[in-house]
Amino acid sequence: MTLAELEKNLDVKFPKKFHEIYETGAMEWVEVGHEKFNENREHYLNNPKAFLMLSCDAEPAFFDEIPDYIDGLNELIEWHEEDMDEKLDEKYRLIPFAMNGGGDFYCFLYEKGAGEPKVIMFVHDTCDLPDVIGKDFDEFLYVMMLSVVSYAVDDDDFSELEGEQWKNNLDYLLPEYKSIITSKNYNELADIYWSLIFEEAEIWK
Repeated sequence: MTLAELEKNLDVKFPKKFHEIYETGAMEWVEVGHEKFNENREHYLNNPKAFLMLSCDAEPAFFDEIPDYIDGLNELIEWHEEDMDEKLDEKYRLIPFAMNGGGDFYCFLYEKGAGEPKVIMFVHDTCDLPDVIGKDFDEFLYVMMLSVVSYAVDDDDFSELEGEQWKNNLDYLLPEYKSIITSKNYNELADIYWSLIFEEAEIWK
């Protein structure tokens, strides 16, 4: 499924930076779907420009699986509304596009009348408000690249940070974010990641 097909099916527009990265061919692996990915697994794993094929906190969803992600998210929203007697504010729309290792959704948070969506994490096993992981997709990418470093520091394995995929994903960042990452050592960057404090998204009413 192409990005254009996905957006048409969902009646939504993904962020500008998402489109820019997609146009480079870096999202080929999420475009092809599970079956074709598994048939050519090594090709996609080793593609030097592959988008977020890194050890970070987010695994992008295959485009053709995003409708299933939406169904799963809608179930969680319904359970929350029943348990907490509050509704998702109708000015918001959530589109999940990735998941972390704990089964929590990274979502674009679209707000009526606003511009580019924020990125939030919708945690599946709590009634807490979602955290805003990025005020936009650019900031989200920066946070994810910091998470790659933090995992490398925790595992004492920095080989991934010397590879072409790492370098190419750095190029997807805004200059100010790339400058931070390239000007500090790995321990300093891990400290930045673990000291991040995220604001909460007031999505319920």
